[in-house]
Amino acid sequence: MTFTYRPAATSGLLPRRKRSSCRLIAQLLVCSGLLVPQMLPVAYAGTVAWQDDMQCGSDTFRQDREAGPKEQVLETPNGSIGYYRFGHGSPIVLIAGYRASMAEWNAYFLSNLAKHHEVVVFDNRGIGQSQMRGASYSVRDLAGDTAALIRGLHLKNATVLGWSMGGIIAQQLAIDEPSLISKLILLSSMPPGPRAALPPTDVDQALSGSGSEHFDRVMEVLFPASALPSAKACFVHDMFAPEGYAEPHITGAVTHAQDLILQRWKQDDQALRGLDRVTVPALILAGTSDEVLRPRNSVVLGHILPNATLVEVTAGGHAMMYQYPRQLADRIVRFIATH
Repeated sequence: MTFTYRPAATSGLLPRRKRSSCRLIAQLLVCSGLLVPQMLPVAYAGTVAWQDDMQCGSDTFRQDREAGPKEQVLETPNGSIGYYRFGHGSPIVLIAGYRASMAEWNAYFLSNLAKHHEVVVFDNRGIGQSQMRGASYSVRDLAGDTAALIRGLHLKNATVLGWSMGGIIAQQLAIDEPSLISKLILLSSMPPGPRAALPPTDVDQALSGSGSEHFDRVMEVLFPASALPSAKACFVHDMFAPEGYAEPHITGAVTHAQDLILQRWKQDDQALRGLDRVTVPALILAGTSDEVLRPRNSVVLGHILPNATLVEVTAGGHAMMYQYPRQLADRIVRFIATH
């Protein structure tokens, strides 16, 4: 991808309804394999190359070591949601990924966001204090939980950031509840429909496994080889770890439910059509070395969302908020401020 496309440059050429129809037809051609994604326009902000910046538990300021943040629980009609909120400014709500809890967020990444924004992190249902009624649920249920949190905390002009599977939840939220979102940020995520590329079988097995070698196997799929030594040394030290929060056990029921969400998302033509109507500014961040959700997922997302900007990060892995906590936070803050 070496071209740049600005939606405003063609806004006067076709009425909105015709532009939307043309885009939908093009998407259907992509899904049927008659058109490749690179033939569709996308706002491509270019490729950035950042230096690895893992903090490895340094004394640099991190919000989770302050006395302030305490886990709170929001009671909703469907159950409870455990969350933390800290920082000042317009709110940014972060949705965790597959088999991930709040602890999987990089503490320095969150702290840098909190310099400019109120940060809200929470556990998806079935994890920690987030316990909803019923063991079976869909991506729309998880999006509904996020909507309940935004409403329950009275958040206005919220930016919603989803990492990995959290990006799927964020997309569904943007489809179902567009009025709740002012900006959409998708980090290492995947689109709905048949053009999505699910994690390879060996990667899926590594992420959902257990045992004495589980940590090393997960590090090997979350990070490229160049960053692996630092990741193994720093990951645990750099996790979000506020006092009183214990990283929860992810049950087999949660794993099964989230596996189904990923599989069904790849078959979700309704979400594919709905995403075309999501007009909020969207920032798509893709690591070129992501082995979990390959970068072409983000390319396809960039073609589907009408108001998206795609940024590719050279040598970025699936969990690149650990590789580049400050640079990634700064890029997100700048996007929110200028869109």
